[in-house]
Amino acid sequence: MWVEKYRPRRLEEMIGNEHARTMLVGWLKKWKEGSKAVILLGPPGTGKTTLVHLAAKECGMNLVDLNASDARTKEKLSRRIGEAVSTTSLFGERILIFLDEIDGLSGRADYGAVEFIKQAIKATRNPIVMAANDPDSDQVEKLSDVSIPLWFRPPPPREMELYVRSILEREGKRVPRDTVARYVTSSRGDIRHLMNSVQSHSERPEDGYKDNDLPEVQALNSFFDATESKVALQALRLVSTPPMEKVRSIFGSVVNSGLSPSDLSNSLEVLSRADMLVGRIMKTQEWRQLRYLDGLLANELSPVIGGRGVRYREERLSWPLQLRVWNDSKKVRELARRLATGFGTSRRSASTHDLPYILCMCGNKRFRRDLIRRLELDEGFDKFLTKEGKEMV
Repeated sequence: MWVEKYRPRRLEEMIGNEHARTMLVGWLKKWKEGSKAVILLGPPGTGKTTLVHLAAKECGMNLVDLNASDARTKEKLSRRIGEAVSTTSLFGERILIFLDEIDGLSGRADYGAVEFIKQAIKATRNPIVMAANDPDSDQVEKLSDVSIPLWFRPPPPREMELYVRSILEREGKRVPRDTVARYVTSSRGDIRHLMNSVQSHSERPEDGYKDNDLPEVQALNSFFDATESKVALQALRLVSTPPMEKVRSIFGSVVNSGLSPSDLSNSLEVLSRADMLVGRIMKTQEWRQLRYLDGLLANELSPVIGGRGVRYREERLSWPLQLRVWNDSKKVRELARRLATGFGTSRRSASTHDLPYILCMCGNKRFRRDLIRRLELDEGFDKFLTKEGKEMV
């Protein structure tokens, strides 16, 4: 895939965010024990992870890389980075500790993970860099007193267009200029999304179809209309876009579809598992696991949304708003699970029949606090339940 083939090998090959690049390298070179950590903030695909890897290489540092959302507890974090916090390498080389997706930490008081990270930052013998997609998350707020924020913004559209056109030239591929411009606009600054879209387009046979009537759109709408898993699976196999773009297109369409709260929650639960599967595949390069993606979507998502009027739509929600929908939906699912366990009912019954009344009653401060204590929810739920309670009263 072009995303991997043309991944920057040097800092100067990156596009956009020059200030953040310069600041991070300067901070690494001047770092000393007792310094704050750095936290990179910005939407996916803007180069946060790539920058950390290249900066470590330029500074001659060994990188200890961990996705924080995969190690949600204090014990797991300690097991993975504890030694790197307290020691240097065998030959005295400096280590760079990178914790990606800090905003993915969740659960009951995140099981001490955030507090462990704060203590690690204060005690570490090596610099710590973190990254988060959602700057408004509770985790970012909790870590703000021990970290320096560096903001990442989408690269300018003109730079993105020139960059992808240079790749097309090296690959000997032709894509119309107006088509490239359309992909630049729809990518919303996500260079990975842009490259995947242009690569997919460049590899299609020239059969004369119009850009606004792509087979992928027709196939996705067939998937949304399907009321049988077999038909849904056949439709998904006609979608030739890269797996991450496929999940993203379905997500954007589902979020903008007007589904009931219950169906939306169930849909997002399936899509979150699909997203984790694709992320695992990208990280491990175990491409054989892709055969499970379409089956997961056809067998678990299609029964929820099939025939309910979902249509393919370009993403109209801003990325921060999409993140808020995603993160709030995770809280809804967790709340429904805790309600079902606490009151001896099914999760579907809890989310469909009980949750709307529970959220309405959360406008009462005493009820809200009793609920959080009774269900052993973390403190991040207080803000969410307060907001929901006010909106439903």
